[in-house]
Amino acid sequence: MVELLSREFELLQNVFPELDREEIEMLGAAAIPRTFPADVEVCHEGEPGSTLFIVGRGKVDITVHADDDQDILIDTIGPNAYFGEMAFLGETTRTATIRTRTACYMLEIDHTAFESIVDASPGLLRRLLRQVIGHLRRNDRAVINELNVKNAALRRAYANLAEQEQLRTQFIATLSHELRTPLTSIRGFLNLMSQGAMKEHSLSMAMNSITRNVEKMVGLTNDLLLLYEMEPVASEYALVNVAEVIMEALSAAREVTNRATTAVTLDTAAELGELYADKEALVLAIRAIIENAIKFNPAKAPITIKAGYTATGEVAISVRDRGIGIPSSAHGRIFEPFFRLEQEGGSHLFPGLGVGLPIAKFIISRHHGRIEVESRPGAGSNFTIFLPTQSTD
Repeated sequence: MVELLSREFELLQNVFPELDREEIEMLGAAAIPRTFPADVEVCHEGEPGSTLFIVGRGKVDITVHADDDQDILIDTIGPNAYFGEMAFLGETTRTATIRTRTACYMLEIDHTAFESIVDASPGLLRRLLRQVIGHLRRNDRAVINELNVKNAALRRAYANLAEQEQLRTQFIATLSHELRTPLTSIRGFLNLMSQGAMKEHSLSMAMNSITRNVEKMVGLTNDLLLLYEMEPVASEYALVNVAEVIMEALSAAREVTNRATTAVTLDTAAELGELYADKEALVLAIRAIIENAIKFNPAKAPITIKAGYTATGEVAISVRDRGIGIPSSAHGRIFEPFFRLEQEGGSHLFPGLGVGLPIAKFIISRHHGRIEVESRPGAGSNFTIFLPTQSTD
């Protein structure tokens, strides 16, 4: 018992430093030691109560219920802290819910027992009130600060929703344009064919145009499906030749961009060999980057594709263009779905839905790789894909 009383005395002395030895001993005589296991509710917001709790060991969470039906964690307190002072001094309902985070040892002092102490030592109440008022002010500041943080997060969420809505609106307009153009061409040629106006060479040209436009629409649809699913169907990983993958991606990019005449230089290291990959997906990712290099290059300046090994043994595939470039503020955003980069006040409008780079990033991430960007307005861009040479699936 002597050891227990000594522990109680030291705890009360740490918690209430303004009280003298005699007053602390009086509080200790009224204190009841209690232990609580982890994750139990000590008291609940709104319930009546008249007990002060002093934490000697362990940690407890203090939460309040907000008007939007959320529980806000105000603070986590540990040894030499206390709670329940409002109900203790004023016999009001609890203003917060207290739950143990860990197993706790506490002292409980009930209001009724405290009253008899105050009668014997009025100065104790005055000094105790001074300390408790300071504690309440600190708690109020903590609540206000937490609410300010929540409000700031809410404002950011609303701003993000507004931006997403703007992107969706822009996407719908872009999608309508991207689909309307090939559909108009297809309908026009079909009308002429049905009237018998297309003969021999003209008919062959019309059929080729219809085929290209259908393939473009199929490509748009496939890109959207891949973007929205973002759940890879069982990938077929196998050893693939990196140079062949790049060549296939380049060929596909030229098809998509209507066989653009932009000069492309391909430089692959002599020792470049194979890696484990989903070939079809990897071709799609590299194609998207080459496509952008061709598309955002209105002057048709030469493009350079390089592939080799890094010092750490990764495969690095870079696509460098001399196009319009990307401001540093947009380097992260270009990988967001539907984000489109246009030159402010520029005369160039570029086709596409803004889904190529998000798809590329998704595919490269599936391969446990990454994409890095170096670019600035007017100086072109350099996109580099880094891929591990060993399968990590």
